Amino acid sequence: MNEVEQINANLKEVGAQLRALAPRQDEIQNRLQTLEQVVATGQARGTGNLGSEYSPVGARAWQELQGLSAFSELQDWNKGTVRAKLSCSIRAALTNTPLEPASDGTYMPSRPERSGIFGPVTRPLRLLDILPSRPTSADAVDYVQLSAAGDAAEQENEGDAKAEIAFSGELKRAEIATIAGWTPASRQVLSDHAALQSMIGNVLSSKVLDRLENQLVNGPGGQGKIDGLVRLGTPFVPVIGVSPVDIIGEAISSLAEYGYQPNSILMNPLDWLRIQITRDEEGGYLFGSPTQPAPPVLWNRPVVLTKSVDEGRALVLDTAYVTLLDREQPTVMLSNSHADFFVRNLVAILGELRAGLEVRDTRAVYVMDLVNSAS
Repeated sequence: MNEVEQINANLKEVGAQLRALAPRQDEIQNRLQTLEQVVATGQARGTGNLGSEYSPVGARAWQELQGLSAFSELQDWNKGTVRAKLSCSIRAALTNTPLEPASDGTYMPSRPERSGIFGPVTRPLRLLDILPSRPTSADAVDYVQLSAAGDAAEQENEGDAKAEIAFSGELKRAEIATIAGWTPASRQVLSDHAALQSMIGNVLSSKVLDRLENQLVNGPGGQGKIDGLVRLGTPFVPVIGVSPVDIIGEAISSLAEYGYQPNSILMNPLDWLRIQITRDEEGGYLFGSPTQPAPPVLWNRPVVLTKSVDEGRALVLDTAYVTLLDREQPTVMLSNSHADFFVRNLVAILGELRAGLEVRDTRAVYVMDLVNSAS
């Protein structure tokens, strides 16, 4: 048999196979038309069902496929393709839930969307952003606070003693505090939900940094504790300032008069709000408006809002003389070496940091009440 005869023979065989498939195609088309009519009839009655039973979309499709010979071929692991057209409402297609169970109890349940894990809200930590920091490798840092007394003056007569400026130094010790917090968690849950582990770590780190910020402001000092800005700073008593804005302005002017460069104001958010809602005699807002509020700036200095500062108090500082001592940056660690956690499939998640505060000049930090007691 030459090549042309072989091609003709192959074409005849393909044609015979196509003619054999024609009755099956007609059968599939007839079944689909019947199905469309039944579904349309059910929807016209307001039931959207097949016959008298409330069947879900998945069950309807399964029933239709069961009657297709092409689908039977696929069930027998023969190679092929089958299609089934099913008319239904959009609501039924989305929910795939029957009004009531089918008589045979078969239906395909819906699959709800899972949008992820949402953790508790944590407030921003802004004080740490403005403080300069330097690393340290010790559990405490000794430093000297210098102070100077006296001013320069003219020598009136030759041979007279010139004005003396006395320097004194006081040895200070900045403790490195360890701030930590932990929580237990199931190992299986953490393995199955990677986002949960990340969320727990973020919350622990945030809470540890939150505590550090509070101690940088209010630390009581002592063994293993931070001596905060309120304790180390210099109390400021206004002379002419009456309102909170005026008192802060007077403190800035006083620091600048001594040669400092005051560049930051620490204030409670509620005190800043009280300033923002201050109005003139005509009822207009002095600091912007609710739709266009003024940025947190007073006397051309940024206002750092933190709940670590008590209401009714403010701090004005020159950060050139204040340093955050960074012993260990925030870390999150997991371990099952706690109590009987190993045999209970539990892990301890620990957030921890070590830090301290160094104030080399206490006059660079003014601490004031926002209400002038002399007024």
